[in-house]
Amino acid sequence: MIQNQKTVIFSDFDGTITKRDVIVMIMEKFAPPPWEIIKDKILYERSITLKEGVEKLFKLIESKKKQEIIEFVKHEVKLREGFKDFLDLCNSKNIDFNVVSGGLDFFVEPVLESFKDKIKIFCNKGNFASEKISIDYKYLPKNCMLCGDCGCCKIEIIENYPKHAYTRILIGDSLTDLAASKVVDLVFARGDLIKYLKEENISYIPYNNFFEVKEQLIHNQLIKN
Repeated sequence: MIQNQKTVIFSDFDGTITKRDVIVMIMEKFAPPPWEIIKDKILYERSITLKEGVEKLFKLIESKKKQEIIEFVKHEVKLREGFKDFLDLCNSKNIDFNVVSGGLDFFVEPVLESFKDKIKIFCNKGNFASEKISIDYKYLPKNCMLCGDCGCCKIEIIENYPKHAYTRILIGDSLTDLAASKVVDLVFARGDLIKYLKEENISYIPYNNFFEVKEQLIHNQLIKN
């Protein structure tokens, strides 16, 4: 691996920073049973795009549930082991930690509220103007030529850090991280992302928690302890 000028971190949120996928947790609690059929079409059948699927999922939930959902995630969502320790290390070394998520601000931001001064959050925005929840896309190019189906273009966010100047590290767990995996220097993977990376012959380092990510980055001299 080429030792570039500076290390930068890009981390998924659902199922990566959090121990469970928060969208799934919200659907289990607030959505009617058809949500599971939509989830399978997104992740396993891959018969609808991520963008279309997430839109369909949140259209199952009434906008008036917003505050109830916020309180639910604040009390029920657990962070993956080692996250705070790893974030503190990145902050002490002046390494940017970017949360890149296809999730929505009204549940991502409350969960990460206590870390807001140490991270940058890139996610979509929940819209509660209608009876059912809809999505405003903040990080989706109008004419995306990369994949066009994700709802949040992680590649475009990553490209704000030029390859010639940064060693770009991605931490992820699912299909939403596959496209971004193709442009970074190093991928940490768990969950379904491992299967997708194997299918496309993309190398990765497996992880279970952020302690392991920290150890590997120190071992590879991408972060000095």
